[in-house]
This record gives sequence, C-alpha cells and structure tokens, in this order.
Amino acid sequence: MRLTKLVTVGLATAALAASGATADPGKGKLATHGPACRPAPVMLAGTLANDPATGDTSFMLTVKHANRLGRRYAKAGNPVTVNADPNTHYRKAGAASTLDALAQGDRVLVVAKTCRADVRKALASHSTLPDLTARLVFDKGAKQG
Repeated sequence: MRLTKLVTVGLATAALAASGATADPGKGKLATHGPACRPAPVMLAGTLANDPATGDTSFMLTVKHANRLGRRYAKAGNPVTVNADPNTHYRKAGAASTLDALAQGDRVLVVAKTCRADVRKALASHSTLPDLTARLVFDKGAKQG
C-alpha cells in the first residue's frame, strides 16, 4: 500500500515536470508596443517649471521625488518634459481641472506609464529615454509660507 502511494506521487511529479519542460518559452523578446508591452509606472513629484497655456501639449517639471524609474528620467535631465494628451486627467483642490489651470511653482504629482522594453532598450544603447505621457496629474497648489 505504501509503495503504491509512493509510485503514484512519483509519477504525478514526473508528469508535471515533463509538461513544464515542453511548454513554449516564446521568442524571448519583449514587445515594445501594443497589447504585449508591459507598462512600467513612472511617478514624479516636484514643482512646475513653466506655466502651461491653453493649447499646450506638454509641461516642464522640476523633479524632487520619484520612484525608481522616475529617477532615471530626472537624472537624464531636470526639469523633465512631460507630454499630455486628451486622456490625461487633472485634479486640483479635489476637483477635475485642466492643463491650463496649472501654474508655475505649483507642487504636482505626475503618474505616467511607459513600456519596460523601450526603457531597457534605451538604457542598453545609451540613447534617450522614451517620452513620458502623463495619465494623471495631481496639483497640490503652491507651497504656503
């Protein structure tokens, strides 16, 4: 009885190992665009270096704090240019806002996403990092005092 259980467990383990070994590993390359691209979050916090006007599609941000990937952008050049598109959401004082409502010197938190493969490729070839397009911008207003 004991030997039967041992043999059954051994065969089950061997079957699982064999199915894992025959699985398709893929092409080994990360997609740089489209649905297969794994997005990487970029978070930047700092003050606005310019005063965006109506119709602007980007703004400059002097970065003071960032996540790991955001520090790469800050190290590449500070202030950082952040693009905005119609899908970018703005919040100011707890309410919806617009790009032209932001003012120079306002403290902002920017959440953006970029493709991991594009960043890796740029770092490996020592070229410029891909452009950032903001998904969400929190405006905290100018620092008091």
